[in-house]
Amino acid sequence: MKGLRNAVCIRGRNGSKAVPAPLVFSAGEREFGQKSIAILQLFYIIWCWGQMGSAPFAVGVIDPICKICTRSKMMQKVRNTRVMDMTEGSAAKLLFAFALPIFLGNLFQQFYNLADTAIAGHLLGDGALAQIGATAALYSTITGFAFGLNTGFALVVSRFFGAGDEWGVRRASGWMVVLAAIWAVVLTGGFLVLRHPLLSALNTPDTVMEGALSYITVILAGIPLTMAYNLEAGLLRSVGNSMTPLYFLMFSCGLNVGLDYLFMGPLGMGVRGAAAATVISQGISAAMGFVYIVRNYVQMRFRLEDLKAAPELSGEMFVTGLSMAMMSTIYSIGSVILQSSINALGSVYIAAQVGGRRLVELFMMPGGALSSSCATFASQNFGAGKRGRIAKGVKAAFFMYLAWWIFALFFAVFLAPAAVELITGSQSRDVIANAALYIRVSIPMFPPMGFLVIMRNALQGMRHRIAPLLCSSLELIGKVIFGYWIVPVMGYPAVCACEPVTWVICFLFIAGAAFWWREEFRDLA
Repeated sequence: MKGLRNAVCIRGRNGSKAVPAPLVFSAGEREFGQKSIAILQLFYIIWCWGQMGSAPFAVGVIDPICKICTRSKMMQKVRNTRVMDMTEGSAAKLLFAFALPIFLGNLFQQFYNLADTAIAGHLLGDGALAQIGATAALYSTITGFAFGLNTGFALVVSRFFGAGDEWGVRRASGWMVVLAAIWAVVLTGGFLVLRHPLLSALNTPDTVMEGALSYITVILAGIPLTMAYNLEAGLLRSVGNSMTPLYFLMFSCGLNVGLDYLFMGPLGMGVRGAAAATVISQGISAAMGFVYIVRNYVQMRFRLEDLKAAPELSGEMFVTGLSMAMMSTIYSIGSVILQSSINALGSVYIAAQVGGRRLVELFMMPGGALSSSCATFASQNFGAGKRGRIAKGVKAAFFMYLAWWIFALFFAVFLAPAAVELITGSQSRDVIANAALYIRVSIPMFPPMGFLVIMRNALQGMRHRIAPLLCSSLELIGKVIFGYWIVPVMGYPAVCACEPVTWVICFLFIAGAAFWWREEFRDLA
């Protein structure tokens, strides 16, 4: 495949090669996008009727917003974005270019998640903070599952793209939409029914239960919009476009902050307003993504006959998506279990772990971005039969993360206490010292963790699903063992050692899996 950024080589149903196809389309194709907007508007009318009791809201608000967004300078800039063919050129340069927008997107996502909490605390006080905070574990699990699910679906699309199979891309895109819609309905219905028992299981105090239920109910009703955005971001990343989702996320973050102040301030909606701001922001971002894709990616337009022609593809995508979703969810479950043991140690250690954990997660972000990049890189090159490039990509990603680790190590040694004080605002020497200990134990063990997440995602891109899932399960088992048996005996030092120990164990497992499949990292004869 040639034509990096500007063109895609495609194949028809019979596998014959076709000419490169430009990715910014004609007036006729744009007319298709206009028609799609009408469908989008109808969807929002239906959704808003059920959630807000106001069809005129959809017509009077969503419609103008869609039109303004699609005609804006930002959208004009986004429209010029091209795909990234990762089967040609320098692996290191491609991975860096692809990973950087994902890293920046993760930073904005952190801001997105913190905005509700920070503004609610400022406007509504500590009670609102407790109401929103009580739902954090549940919300994190849902978003992690949605992200992992759509990332897994997109790996199949990416493989067809790497093979130059346009019909395959179209079929996979279609099944991705269908499966995501089914999961959205299942997750929304299931969590809405179980929201009260789940919050009770998380030991939510009675004093904040009502507010927590009010907040999480709106969030759960917006799961279809969360799924829609993650689906669109996954589709774009599957063809190497990691920049456009960043634009949409930046817009969504800014809108969320503005709506937070409006709903919780002048409109007096309380924590429900914070949730509504999040859902509406995600919905508009999803609308912008939808319009952009139908206008600019003809190879993703599918028909019913495309789905009927490849029903077996749905099974493969279901398994791949569920595998990635479980990887994300298992990590969240393990963290919740470990947190319960930390809570038993007292407020000083809770505050210390929270402060230390936030900084450690910040330094882990480049690893997450590089691992996501490796998944797409591996999938494209696996589809193209260029398996030797996958090994080069893994090495390049790992050495880039090692370079970042040197900087992180310097921070851990010299700046950890000052950073903890800045982040937490704590003046307690015990809190600062224990948070710094958490950082200084975790960051030196980043190399095995970096290889772990990079190789785990690369194997997913190569259609090896069981080994990465087993690896995530080992991580869960490790946190359960530490949470229930080791932390109660050894105390806070065991909290600091938990993840580094599990990283090393999982590293050995995934390294063994990579060695077992070493022949698959060589080009096909």
